[in-house]
Amino acid sequence: MRSPLARCIAASALAVVLVGGASGCAALPGVSGPAPTSTASIPEPTPPATQPSSEPSATPEPTQAPADDFGGFAKEELAQICVDATLSAFPADVAFTIENTRIEQRLVSPEWLVLVPALASGLEAQAQCTIGGSPSAPELGMSSASLEPLPEEQIENLIRGENEGGDR
Repeated sequence: MRSPLARCIAASALAVVLVGGASGCAALPGVSGPAPTSTASIPEPTPPATQPSSEPSATPEPTQAPADDFGGFAKEELAQICVDATLSAFPADVAFTIENTRIEQRLVSPEWLVLVPALASGLEAQAQCTIGGSPSAPELGMSSASLEPLPEEQIENLIRGENEGGDR
């Protein structure tokens, strides 16, 4: 078993590698699943007719996406795209918990924030991605592997499109 100092150093080293390489992460060339397809069409929402208000509007509160509506993606598809994009950045013993994936709709593009919990080297870990596009042509924005789950404040920042990769 590693000492707390050794674990802290290992986590810090991984964080440095991830921050430096997060913007260039992509799925492993040899690891690919079947291309997702969709036959569903999603109509554009019609804005409701409302009376203009004299009160200033507040920034909309991001909410967790409805269970079955991820822009045509299935929850498992988004989770697998994120796992594939981050797998090489985790230790070899990583185990993902895809069924506990958290997906948040973002206020910016790419539209989905995907957080896949994992266990790596005995530590709580998390694959973190922003994904947009469509099931037939998914677009990966940010992808990152972390040996600790993101704090809720950082998740809210990512939903708003702030502090992605430390450059915004």
